[in-house]
Amino acid sequence: MTNDLLDRKLERAFAHLDVNGDRVIDEHDIIGLGSRLLSALDEPAASPRATLVMGGLVDFWQELFTELDLDRDGKVTPEEYKQGMTRLYRGGGAAYDRSFRPMVKAILTVVDTNGDGRISPEEFHRAQLAFDTELGPADADALFARIDRNHDGYLSVDELLDAVRAYYTGDEEDAPGNLLFGEL
Repeated sequence: MTNDLLDRKLERAFAHLDVNGDRVIDEHDIIGLGSRLLSALDEPAASPRATLVMGGLVDFWQELFTELDLDRDGKVTPEEYKQGMTRLYRGGGAAYDRSFRPMVKAILTVVDTNGDGRISPEEFHRAQLAFDTELGPADADALFARIDRNHDGYLSVDELLDAVRAYYTGDEEDAPGNLLFGEL
């Protein structure tokens, strides 16, 4: 993977996390991201599933923040984000599993609106809207099909985690996960 590809992916991810657009990520952005997700999925903010999602995002933020906020000013800049994410997740090892898996599982509890333990194409589309991706319906369908490795018409937690892992750590130019937030 070229540094340019990784840089573009991390810049795109930073922009999605910087919900208020102030060029830093802080706890308000993470809460904003969770609120946007709950709203897009019509999940009441006081529901048990919403509590799980918000808790998962806060835990993820605390884990990430400890590693990324190098100057300890309570904010993560684009440069801190890029350097830290590359350092922590490039190999996709234990740090990745420790921080991403619980967060993705928490998010999937609310994305899985019918509670069947898997993500349908419709649920995937609604979640993509919450993350403000640039994917149109046809592109989202194509991405879904590429992520659905076993071709059963649904995404499992592991299939989605593999796509997220490819986005943050993968070295394949054409990995499906590279398209999670739209064409690079």
